[in-house]
Amino acid sequence: MQQDRLREIAAGFLGRQDARCFVGWEDLPDGSGTRVTVVSRPARVSRLVWNRSCFANTVALLPRLGGTKGVIGVAVKGCDARALRELIRSGQVDRAAVHVVGVPCDGLRERDGSLARRCHGCRYPADFEYDEVLGPMVTPDLPAHPPDDLDLGSMSREERRAFWNAEFDRCIRCEACRRICYACFCPRCIFESTDPRWVSRRDGRPEKLFFHAVRAYHLAGRCIACDECARVCPAGVRLDLLNRALRDGIAALFGYEGAGVSDIEPPLRDFCVDDPDPFAKGRT
Repeated sequence: MQQDRLREIAAGFLGRQDARCFVGWEDLPDGSGTRVTVVSRPARVSRLVWNRSCFANTVALLPRLGGTKGVIGVAVKGCDARALRELIRSGQVDRAAVHVVGVPCDGLRERDGSLARRCHGCRYPADFEYDEVLGPMVTPDLPAHPPDDLDLGSMSREERRAFWNAEFDRCIRCEACRRICYACFCPRCIFESTDPRWVSRRDGRPEKLFFHAVRAYHLAGRCIACDECARVCPAGVRLDLLNRALRDGIAALFGYEGAGVSDIEPPLRDFCVDDPDPFAKGRT
């Protein structure tokens, strides 16, 4: 059983002299799901679980655990591995300081047993270096889109505006989306700054729109489509659709296959000195 093997690997890792802790999943106290947990002793590995409700991204915790000598063990699904590749690329995680355990996943499941929306079209990172695996880490054969997928591209501009106005009106500015995101690792976020104050704390529609638009553009080219932002949103705002729109736009403009899928730098983080810059032609 993969869960037993995961516990065995974690116990063996924590027996190393250079091991700091192991990051994986544990059951919630009420049994309603799972959450990320940190185990520091071999005797506690029985807390670790692996099942089809392990939604949380384990590597989002790594930047906050850095800065101390030693190696951190971490269990990763395919989407987690994509996030880890981006964190390593961004200099937020030292690859030599993590022991990566790959956990094969053929799709997470909702409470009704259906395939999780986020898992449609899932792609594992190519040529990713795992230290240990529980089985073959290959992209599962899953449907590309949910059967009830909402196509914003088929809407008119007015329809899209009405859709997003209704979505953002439900936002309560709790910022759970920002706090759960693996890519929000700035030591001081502009949304927390009071001197200068970049963003008002008012909860009107313009402030909500500005908050989500800034986040989406900051994630452009780095979003791994884990949809954790939408999952933890207490108001049910479809942030997955917002991030997908930017991913689709970047794919169309630059032919980029997705964050963390390959070793290619995200387009908005890369440049070349001989870029023709067609948008600047004719300017003085």
